[in-house]
Amino acid sequence: MIARSILLAGLSLLAACATPAGAPPIALPPAPPRPVAQIVPAPAPPPCVPSRRARCPSPVEVLAAANGAARQRPIVGGFTEARHVYAYAPGAIYELYTNPGFISAILLEPGEALNAVAAGDTARWMVTETEGESDGEGRTIVLVKPQTVGLRTNIVLITDRRTYTIEASSSSGATYSAQIAWSYPVIQGQASYDAARALHEGYRIRTVRGRRPPWTPSRVYDDGRRTWLEFPETVSAADMPPLFVITPEGAELVNYRVQGRRYMVDRIFETAELRLGTRAPIVVRIERRARQEARS
Repeated sequence: MIARSILLAGLSLLAACATPAGAPPIALPPAPPRPVAQIVPAPAPPPCVPSRRARCPSPVEVLAAANGAARQRPIVGGFTEARHVYAYAPGAIYELYTNPGFISAILLEPGEALNAVAAGDTARWMVTETEGESDGEGRTIVLVKPQTVGLRTNIVLITDRRTYTIEASSSSGATYSAQIAWSYPVIQGQASYDAARALHEGYRIRTVRGRRPPWTPSRVYDDGRRTWLEFPETVSAADMPPLFVITPEGAELVNYRVQGRRYMVDRIFETAELRLGTRAPIVVRIERRARQEARS
């Protein structure tokens, strides 16, 4: 009996030892750090490394080269009477040649409002604003006059449509810029204007004398007031021929503005011809078709 009690006590003790104690909590690894956005600076332009024969241009030289490339000067074919018409381009610098004995006029686009005008040298230059009229629409005109010769300054015009930068210089003699104005790409017109004056491209272009020349226009179109002729990219300005409008009285040489590879004519014509040569000229005829005829 005593032996049995001892055996039961020993079995109980072994069972108690075999029962595992409460397991300690498992230690979780720390959470990874939250990603932090890093701003990576844009790569800097490569530095100028002078070679043995060339040196790096200074900032002043770089500015001089950029300004020189941006300047627009009077060119042959860019005039309507005494008015020189520049092709507007943002960032361009337009030259104005003045004379102390005369007044030069800067004409903005009809309906364009002048918000501010500033000149670099207001002590020796007169810069005033006035209003004119063009086709029944108001037109801002800026008048410029120097006090003496040998002056140079810049004039900045800020309007409700664009910004103009003009470099004015004064010299003696009788030559000066009577008027300067600008022509503008059609896409710069307001949406209402574009909707009211959709482009008409119904033109027939054909060679009526000689072989088809390389300067045959690739495109002709108008907006109801003005007509544009576009020439192929392979044609230089020196190779583009004069334009004649055909009227009941005969062929009439028409005034137009050269805008790169494009002519802009301040009118609509039914028939016109491009002619090049004297004894046996090459003639390319341009005929405007009605919208309904052009669609058929």
